[in-house]
Amino acid sequence: MNYNHSLEIMGNILLVDDLPENLQLLSDLLVTLGYSVRSVTSGRMALKTAKVKQPDLILLDIKMPEMDGYQVCQALKDDLDLRDIPVIFISSLDDVFDKVKAFWSGGVDYICKPFQSEEVLVRVENQLTIQRQKRLLQDEIARHKETEEMLYQSRALVTSVLNSVSDGIAAMQAVRDPITGNIMDFRCLILNLMISRIFNRCREDLIGKLVLRRFLEKFNRQMFDQLINVVETGVTLDEEIYYSSEPVGWYHVIAIKLGDGFTITIRDISAKKQRT
Repeated sequence: MNYNHSLEIMGNILLVDDLPENLQLLSDLLVTLGYSVRSVTSGRMALKTAKVKQPDLILLDIKMPEMDGYQVCQALKDDLDLRDIPVIFISSLDDVFDKVKAFWSGGVDYICKPFQSEEVLVRVENQLTIQRQKRLLQDEIARHKETEEMLYQSRALVTSVLNSVSDGIAAMQAVRDPITGNIMDFRCLILNLMISRIFNRCREDLIGKLVLRRFLEKFNRQMFDQLINVVETGVTLDEEIYYSSEPVGWYHVIAIKLGDGFTITIRDISAKKQRT
């Protein structure tokens, strides 16, 4: 038999058959190729062995005393710790009814005796490959959930810090014309409560939205051009402005280039202006 060892997918396999000669034949075949193999001669022993150390795959005979293969497979699927172990039935029963019953009991594949070594190896490798891909997917999902949780906590922390300061703070990203490359507006990435009060909108209605140009056209059209200049030249905007809408007052505005956008800090200096 020609077999490509570079394609091997090593795994821990449990063999279940009441005939020692059948176990020996399968064990020799799999061990030679580098698989870790354990063998038991009854269904009850199979369940106990799987509990002690979970196999990656079970090769299970059907015709056994006390517990047949169907009962063993059903017991595995009823156990929350063992239910995900794939089971391949190996049996001399080749009737369609027997095969259907095997799949209904939870089997993932069925090999008829007498079997060819190549067939057993291919089916074993296929199931181990599927198991490995499932684990990789589960690990990726777990990492994704962990990353999402970390991002959520980070955002919550940033939001908490931003809302604890009296200055208005926001970060904006430029939105450019796809043809000319000119800045058409700015998208709000993050902001605190002070900024949302100036816009007279709640934070959820502003984040991710294009609101700056429309707002400044009503208030100070020149400032929109100044903010574009901050992004295009990197020159910081630093000036005092009077805001005539609520909250009315004098504000110190500082805008600093950040990537293809800017951060802005707005401080209420009305009290200072009144003193002077």
